Amino acid sequence: MSSNFRYHMLKSVKPYSVYMPQLTKSSLRVLIQVSVHYIETKKSSPDVLALAINKLKNAGHEVPKNFCELFTMVLLIMQMYLRYPKGVVKDQELRQCLTDDLSFTDVCADDLTKVLLNHRTTLSRNFAETKMERAKMQDMQWRINISLSSSMAQLNKPTIVLHFKLNNGEYRTLELPLTMFQRLRYSVAMLLSELQALQNRPVLKQF
Repeated sequence: MSSNFRYHMLKSVKPYSVYMPQLTKSSLRVLIQVSVHYIETKKSSPDVLALAINKLKNAGHEVPKNFCELFTMVLLIMQMYLRYPKGVVKDQELRQCLTDDLSFTDVCADDLTKVLLNHRTTLSRNFAETKMERAKMQDMQWRINISLSSSMAQLNKPTIVLHFKLNNGEYRTLELPLTMFQRLRYSVAMLLSELQALQNRPVLKQF
């Protein structure tokens, strides 16, 4: 397997593997549909996720407690795979990474692998097009949100609210629990560290 592919899978997706016991074949198929929708339209509104959850409920399937985290995991896997040119990541190696590193069951690994392999051309084209069209962040503001209630336990669970202004004039708001914010902060710090190490390489100092 491409060492970079496996490295980035372990680094970015491995933390979500703790939710794998909640993943079933039926919930995975809905998560794949939502992820494909995001790749093709660059939209993942709460309404889309709500429709996906209702689809599971109406079909009589149990909705995973951490449905949003599982969606993030599936989307990251698909995006990461599509970033690599065709043939770089071998079919069996992708499946092995899902089962051995991320604790996918054989059935779930087969389903996700088949989607990525059978629809690779279309997904890659749509992923490249929407990636080019995505708006860039122009400004950001943040605040700590503490909900006051009769329960003192709520005071120990503040959230971080991030407000983003995009260069197309739109605004986005993201609310994260402290644990998720700390994970985001760690990931950004690691990325900056890697960029610094890359810039210090002699070959780049020539430019």
